[in-house]
Amino acid sequence: MDHPFIFRARAGALVLSCLFGVPAFAADPADRILVNAEVLTMDPARPTAAALAIRGTDIAAVGSRADILKLKGPRTEVIDVGGRTVVPGLIDSHIHAIRGGQSFTFESYWYDKTTLADALASLKQEANTRGAGKWVAVTGAWHPDQFDEHRAPTVADLTAQLPDNPAYVQYLYDYALLNAKGIEVLQLDNNGQVPAGVTVERDAQGKATGKLLGGIGPFSALFARIGARSATDYRDSLRAFFSEMNHLGVTGLIDPAAGDRNAFNPLYALWQDKALTVRVGWRASSFQRDNELEWFKTTLAYIPPRSGDDMLRFVGLGESVVGGMNDGVRQAPGFSPPQVARDELFKVATWAAENRYPLEIHAYTDDSANLILNEFEKVAQKTPLNDLRWTITHINTGTAATLDRMRRLGISYSVQMGPYFEAQVIKDTNGQAVAEASPPTRLALDKGMMVAGGTDSTRIGMINVWRAIEYHVTGRSVGGMVQRRADLQLSREEALKLYTANAAWISFDEQRRGAIKPGMLADVAVLDASYLRVPANQIHAIRSVMTLVGGKVVYGATPLRGASSKASAWSSSGEGSRAASGNKEVILKAMAAADHAH
Repeated sequence: MDHPFIFRARAGALVLSCLFGVPAFAADPADRILVNAEVLTMDPARPTAAALAIRGTDIAAVGSRADILKLKGPRTEVIDVGGRTVVPGLIDSHIHAIRGGQSFTFESYWYDKTTLADALASLKQEANTRGAGKWVAVTGAWHPDQFDEHRAPTVADLTAQLPDNPAYVQYLYDYALLNAKGIEVLQLDNNGQVPAGVTVERDAQGKATGKLLGGIGPFSALFARIGARSATDYRDSLRAFFSEMNHLGVTGLIDPAAGDRNAFNPLYALWQDKALTVRVGWRASSFQRDNELEWFKTTLAYIPPRSGDDMLRFVGLGESVVGGMNDGVRQAPGFSPPQVARDELFKVATWAAENRYPLEIHAYTDDSANLILNEFEKVAQKTPLNDLRWTITHINTGTAATLDRMRRLGISYSVQMGPYFEAQVIKDTNGQAVAEASPPTRLALDKGMMVAGGTDSTRIGMINVWRAIEYHVTGRSVGGMVQRRADLQLSREEALKLYTANAAWISFDEQRRGAIKPGMLADVAVLDASYLRVPANQIHAIRSVMTLVGGKVVYGATPLRGASSKASAWSSSGEGSRAASGNKEVILKAMAAADHAH
């Protein structure tokens, strides 16, 4: 809007900028302007706008088309987004991206498969592409109830479809299946060894049936062996994974437990090459069972809290802080860790609080969360926790009383999409009422708690953050097996906030990310559908047609109406455009072409 006063002093202009979101003069033109937009800012002072301006890495102004075009200069790139919705870049506050990303191009995914026949056919197609003798694998984020057949594949199914390729199919962290070729390659009938904690089911004759039992650690170790590749493969796969996140509109993440030190090598290689296209926060998770305090003291001796830069930052401890206090993927009540584990958690939490380390800790069940809170409350008697941004994650069966204890300590809640896949198990182990109230996101928000959203991809949840957002809105679990109570659903605005402003808060970035307003980093996504108007059961299909990180285009799937050729490219660094499908092979080819061009 026009103002009758002319402010000659820069200080006066800055005051006006703060008041109205638009600079009073255009002495410094914008580098890029987006117009004809439905901007969902996540800024309570100005929830919506029609245009925005970017200067350098930051948002310069937000407002009407007329106001923002006042910042146009001779070199300003003006992009007409054609009425599309623009949102702050999404932040997945709990995703195992560093580990999962390194196997992204190795794995196959059943996210969109509605029949088991199609799922098996896709695995066969992947095997044909790779050639005989090569492993194929599906390692989670699927459920039998997503298929019309309402059943999981069998070993016989896998053997019939894939006679010449070893195959590994993992169902969450409950069990895994190998076909006949997989049994042969791992030599399970010839004294072949599997990682500790993996149980090989055998028939009456002692032969491996193809079914494996295990858990988070054992299955992770086994898959690391099956999917072993070169350092270059890991790096390129992680890069492709981040690019797929950009296609979803994701510009930031927190990884709560990446793996051992070697798992970080590809990540730091991308960071050193300035090739990261998402902002990565990582947490240190103990890989030493017992005496975890000494492990953290040694490992973090030269890593101060929140060290790093805007693209890669250490954000504290998590999520397996003390192994004995981790209830894994248990859904049933009755978790009772040994006293030595409880004592160790008190020691680690005391040290973390005194040294001001952020912390995230895993608790699948309400029982687990309460046992953790017993120790946190003792720590808080000496060292307040309310400004450390500590969070308890998951709590699928959480109760109002537990949330009250968290709120009093200043502990936030990190929620994911686990119950989307696990609702039936929650129902079987806790009853219908608990399942229909899971997860307790609505309760936490109504208590005024900070709640941040994640996916828990890539084994429990899927990379598609929009599927997680849809689940918060609709409450419908996979296959419709459990429906959350209507009074516990979130509005679309509330669900989006979990993955923008609230997720930024968890990593102390609420003044720089999570909203579209002047002074914030220009992390934005232009969507292919109206988030507020698309049918609720189609939210999962939303994708970004252009994603920017720090003002730089890192994904641009299709030319935008009125956009220059530069704006419609995949990356402003010269990497070419790619298909909107997010297909892994397309991603890799685009990256290879860009690398060759450079």
